[in-house]
Amino acid sequence: MINEILLIAFLTTFIVFIIFLVKRISLYKLKIDLMSLVVHEFKEASKGGVGYMHFSISAGIVLSVLLAIFHYLYPLAFALWIISIPIMAGLAAAAAYRVGVFIRSGIIHRRLGEGRDFVAESNKMQLILLFIILLTLTDILFSIFATWLSLAIGTVRNALLAAFYVKPAANLIVNYKREITHFKTPFRLEDVIEGRLKPEEVKFGYEKIADVDKEVVLSCQSCGEIGACDANCPAVAAGRLLSPRVVVRTVALNSNNPNYELALKLEPQVWACTTCGMCVYSCPVKVNHLDVIYGVRRALVAQSRVDKKVADVLMSVSQYNNTMSMPNSGRHDWLRDLGVKLIGENPEAEYLLWVGCMGSFDGRTREIVKAFVEILKKANMLEKIAVLGDEETCCGDPVRRIGEESRFQEIVLANKEIFEKYGVKKLITICPHGYNVFKNEYPNFGVKLEVYHHTHILQQLVEEGRIAITPGDRLMTIHDPCYLARYNKVVDPQRRILIRLGQLKEPPRRGEKTFCCGAGGGNYWYDVPEEKRISHIRFEELAATGARTIVTLCPFCNAMLSDAKRTKESPVEVKDIAEVVVERLL
Repeated sequence: MINEILLIAFLTTFIVFIIFLVKRISLYKLKIDLMSLVVHEFKEASKGGVGYMHFSISAGIVLSVLLAIFHYLYPLAFALWIISIPIMAGLAAAAAYRVGVFIRSGIIHRRLGEGRDFVAESNKMQLILLFIILLTLTDILFSIFATWLSLAIGTVRNALLAAFYVKPAANLIVNYKREITHFKTPFRLEDVIEGRLKPEEVKFGYEKIADVDKEVVLSCQSCGEIGACDANCPAVAAGRLLSPRVVVRTVALNSNNPNYELALKLEPQVWACTTCGMCVYSCPVKVNHLDVIYGVRRALVAQSRVDKKVADVLMSVSQYNNTMSMPNSGRHDWLRDLGVKLIGENPEAEYLLWVGCMGSFDGRTREIVKAFVEILKKANMLEKIAVLGDEETCCGDPVRRIGEESRFQEIVLANKEIFEKYGVKKLITICPHGYNVFKNEYPNFGVKLEVYHHTHILQQLVEEGRIAITPGDRLMTIHDPCYLARYNKVVDPQRRILIRLGQLKEPPRRGEKTFCCGAGGGNYWYDVPEEKRISHIRFEELAATGARTIVTLCPFCNAMLSDAKRTKESPVEVKDIAEVVVERLL
């Protein structure tokens, strides 16, 4: 009799959780594909680490429900229990992980100077999650040995789920497909220009909680203090004044106070962010921390509350049309000396080579472009490319990441006219930031291009035999740029090239899980207080592989790691992949 009563209590509390979950999901007003969600969760579990631990929690809850329903069919219950053994191992690992997160969170809270109320709420949520994990583990563990105890424990767990874990579960179910490349456009400048939107109706950023978009608030409220964002954040590792977890929890805990001064509270944290995207990539429940970072930055820029160096970059783009504070006139004259024609001189060119601000003006980056051009010349492709010359300006990525949305959209519309003027359909860039903005953000403004990183072109030339290369025995390692590997999943081309040129030794953090160089999000142009430079952390990790050459795929990564090399007086070389290839040309 006691088992029947406890089963009713168990199922009742679980149904309450499901009802609350459905109601929460309805707030998003989005369609759900449950089968696709299940496939996604298995893929996340296969990655190991936090992905498997979170999968163990979800799977553990499902298994505990099945064990409760079929407890009277012992053979079936026993089979389910055997199946759940690896899940119980994952739950045990998750519990141990939670203890580490709790300790690390305390250190971060003290570093940021968080108030007593915030810390209390944070600790409460973390302890509840730990309790849910432990209850799920013991529920499954005792399910075939002491049914009444298992049902009692499961009932308490279900009640906690209904009270505290509806929001994280709903956000995962709704947003699991959202790509890290998704950038929330706050307004459209064309609507203002054409009179569809009044200038006074434009909302520039998140100055107060009332300014935060509803879907962003829902996302922030879904944070379960899992801590994967902090664990993988380069800014946290470097001792900067940033915690992605604290950023979203600040929004969540003050979401009922429309006048809360969000920008004032988060100002130091948002400028410490490199926008590497590891927080969003790592979050098991798909909270998007970057929406808040960008929203607050836009508010600060609109109020001119920016560092002098940030203001200088924005002024440079406004005055010179580039980020380097250099007159734009003649930016590609040196390329013409290499045989590269302007697009007006070569209108039949298949590709526009977007050189970029760094490639046009920075001496070190010019060497990378020269190497790439030499490879194209060797492959008889020089007539297939052209450059814009003085008509090339900033791609807009730095100003958008910094928070100057209006200027970004002005740049996009200007470049759109130029692309249409010359009929540009295909574009090559050496910069992952340019690659990302052209590929994923320009289309939102009606610009459709086939976008290639120079690594794609190099891979094609090598594998098609259009350039002859000689293999060597040099030991190399790859630094994957965040905006290439994590944002755009370009991981294989560089490896398929380098294994033909020498030996490759991978660092622990690589591919989509790469570690930031420290330059992203505009950080290249201004200083951020930190205990240890992000670039130095990364350089040490790469050098520890024993490689003689660190291969980069981004001018900013190259600059940051080269600076770390000089500071540490290391014999390890830092070279772009084009430079490595050109050295092995026959």
